[in-house]
Amino acid sequence: MEMDMEKRDNALKHGTFFGFVPQRLEVEEVPELNDFPFNVLFVSFDVRDGVRVMGSAVYNPDFSSFKKDGDTYSMQYRNGYGGDSRLRIDYDFKKKSWIGEKFVSGESAGMAFGSEWQMFFVHFTMLGLKNGERCKFELTS
Repeated sequence: MEMDMEKRDNALKHGTFFGFVPQRLEVEEVPELNDFPFNVLFVSFDVRDGVRVMGSAVYNPDFSSFKKDGDTYSMQYRNGYGGDSRLRIDYDFKKKSWIGEKFVSGESAGMAFGSEWQMFFVHFTMLGLKNGERCKFELTS
């Protein structure tokens, strides 16, 4: 375990980004939701007053926003800590690809796209946290 912490600390010092790959949302009665994530986690690391801290925000699906437009399913996700932050994830079921965009305080905070689940979410969550985004802070030692 100590070696893992050493590798992590070294990676953080050199600016390495970490991505989170969520589990698929599985709702047997609505198979269209299977191409969406159960939730999405964004994490950023920082040093404040000489102490390393980690901020995280979990986004949960807003099922009322789910819609189909042509070959695309779309759904929004809301920040679990409140505020005016949201995600929009589109899945093109013909092309089998995703587009995700993150909004913080009504402004676009970045986007990602991809045709492979794992790589799409690695790139999407590498956006990390943005100023004004509500989150949970923890000491990482």
